[in-house]
Amino acid sequence: MKILYCASEANPFAGSGGLADVAGSLPHTICRKGHDCRIVMPLYGTIPYELKCQMNFITNFTVPVAWRHQYCGLFWARWNDCTYYFIDNEYYFKRDKLYGFYDDAERFAFFSRAILEMLPYIDFHPDLIHTNDWQTALVCTYINIYYRHIAKMRNVKTVFTIHNIEYQGRYGKQILGDVFALDDRLFYDGTLEFMGGVSLMKGAINLSDWVT
Repeated sequence: MKILYCASEANPFAGSGGLADVAGSLPHTICRKGHDCRIVMPLYGTIPYELKCQMNFITNFTVPVAWRHQYCGLFWARWNDCTYYFIDNEYYFKRDKLYGFYDDAERFAFFSRAILEMLPYIDFHPDLIHTNDWQTALVCTYINIYYRHIAKMRNVKTVFTIHNIEYQGRYGKQILGDVFALDDRLFYDGTLEFMGGVSLMKGAINLSDWVT
């Protein structure tokens, strides 16, 4: 099976907690069991220089972020027995820490959309996309809203794993269209609505094929 493992952090490249530990170990175990599991994560400015030197440039393209189109560079590296892909945009990711910024919603909306936009540019078509926590929850939403009409994407399955349910990607409804490029109907039908606002985690729970 071909699996694309999507995470906002993964050891040894960048980490702030348990997600990085899992993302830096579980895909390697899956590969040793005979599957092709590859990791995709942001190309943070905090990644150590010696690890950046091992990265190879693939291409660049633009990613729609609501009404904007943002630059995206795509790199890859081999670490132990796994392939890592890196999503590059210095405006979003060249910062002194991973999270805690006023525009985190936009940063990870970009990252989630870039994961799906990069697929035509790599020699890898996943059978399964495994997303993790709120930072990649939008992948499960976007693939159903924007990509199912593409023949290669119709049968791709999605898994959403919750590592920390306290952080759900909760935002006000007013940024649903301007930042996430999503219709208000996903709020009013309950797909994304949670306690009067938007929960990206709830959207992934509703729209993924499996939740762990």
